[in-house]
Amino acid sequence: MTLDNGVPLLEVARISSLSAGGPRYSPSLATSEGDSVGNVIILCPTHHALVDKNPEIFSSEELVKMRDAHFERVRRGLSTAMRRSTSNRLADLLDVWDQNRGKDDEEYWQRLFSDHPEAFSLALEGRAYTLSSKCYVGGKSVANTGGNVLDFLAQHGGNAALVEIKTPATKLLASQKYRGNVYAPSRELAGSTVQVLEYRHSLVSNLPALSFETPGLRATQPMGVVIIGDLEMEDLDEGGRRSFELYRSSFRDLKIMTYDELFGGIRMLVEILQE
Repeated sequence: MTLDNGVPLLEVARISSLSAGGPRYSPSLATSEGDSVGNVIILCPTHHALVDKNPEIFSSEELVKMRDAHFERVRRGLSTAMRRSTSNRLADLLDVWDQNRGKDDEEYWQRLFSDHPEAFSLALEGRAYTLSSKCYVGGKSVANTGGNVLDFLAQHGGNAALVEIKTPATKLLASQKYRGNVYAPSRELAGSTVQVLEYRHSLVSNLPALSFETPGLRATQPMGVVIIGDLEMEDLDEGGRRSFELYRSSFRDLKIMTYDELFGGIRMLVEILQE
């Protein structure tokens, strides 16, 4: 590597010399090993001359230690930079949440999650995934009309998850008690859960045809996810909280998560990454 004027900026130095009389000569070193990456260290011209003039100080073992210590510093630096980058991105997402928590615009949240697919990592149980939005999952009639369009399809490994979103302002429960101390799910909550289950059924039923059009699509036991409401802001009484928990825990292949739970988990993750 050289500067614009041709002066070398970095030079390749051998840790052990292949030639007798060379610095740190090792007669047991094979030619193939001498030219290998494991036998070189990158130095500036000044330090290259310094270590070759003082092999008794800068032995082969010492140069290997110096190189490994440098690699470790770079590794830690890159790791910290990546953590900061991830932390900053998630922190920016939290700022958006704090400023728009009550926004009752489904398209707004659709765009936000499209721009920040990492937000779903907690809802999808930490799996690595590829996120696609507004996906057709089958269901057209014989007249080629209708069809089911899902908010998000997350593909991970040999499976998939179907994500349907509402807004944080969507009510979770009916305003009036159904009977005694029991509340029924709101129309939007009940409708969205049935909707994502219908989409799941449609995806599995139409998988051969969908896989033909989308190679790599797999859905052996797809999970449904509904992101809806704001449990903290709805301020449910004890009966309402129990009714909601009983309702969402009754599904086998469907997870219901509220926006405050989703972003609360992101907030915890940001705090951990910033430590």
